[in-house]
Amino acid sequence: MDNTNILYGKKWAVCGDSFTNGDFSGGYSETFEDGPFAGKYKTYGYLIAERNQMTVQHLAVGGQTMAMPPVPGTFSNSFSNGIYKTIDEDVDYITLYYGINDSHHRPSSTGSDGEDQTGIIHLGTIDDTDNTTFYGAWNVVLEYLIAHHPYAHIGILVSNGCETDDYRLATIEVAKKWGIPYIDLNGDERTPMMHRSTNPAHCDRAKELRMEAFKVGGRNSHPNIKAHLYESWFIEDFLRTL
Repeated sequence: MDNTNILYGKKWAVCGDSFTNGDFSGGYSETFEDGPFAGKYKTYGYLIAERNQMTVQHLAVGGQTMAMPPVPGTFSNSFSNGIYKTIDEDVDYITLYYGINDSHHRPSSTGSDGEDQTGIIHLGTIDDTDNTTFYGAWNVVLEYLIAHHPYAHIGILVSNGCETDDYRLATIEVAKKWGIPYIDLNGDERTPMMHRSTNPAHCDRAKELRMEAFKVGGRNSHPNIKAHLYESWFIEDFLRTL
């Protein structure tokens, strides 16, 4: 046992969409050849867990949103649709990485990453209390996690890749409301910018260069294998601060 490594042997609930689960269609991919994660894509979660001999409860699913459309039966692949209640009681760490697909379900959405866009999801306001808006779903989920996992180390990964910057700002706002630490993958004074950043403070040329280096390729702008490895190091550092 490594008593100097705070992450060693810990259990981590990794929650997110395809930017967490991995989507390498049309491009190069790598999987672990042996060990507990044999056959799994080398995404940031499994890379971090492998380095620190962590156990992973993998709850990430491509196309998953944080919120639910208010019209019943239109869409069900939402984290707030009960998935957050399946997090194991004994997890030590919980990370949440959402926003891209909620932005694809907004009114007048301009596109998607190939996932189901059925059902409208509004951004909402910080005071919303049900899971049918982006803000409201965050409020529902964070209240539950704080109440039912009071000793878990919870962190939010502020999603790059959303259609508008409203989702980055909303995620940061709810993180501050509930006192949950966050790391902004759109880039800030503490964190390198990943591709598809919506942060208006960064220049277009920097964003172009990141896109060229980090996307899978062609029309698939999900993070490639090298992007997952790159971001895994500062996401790991973030975990150590929780």
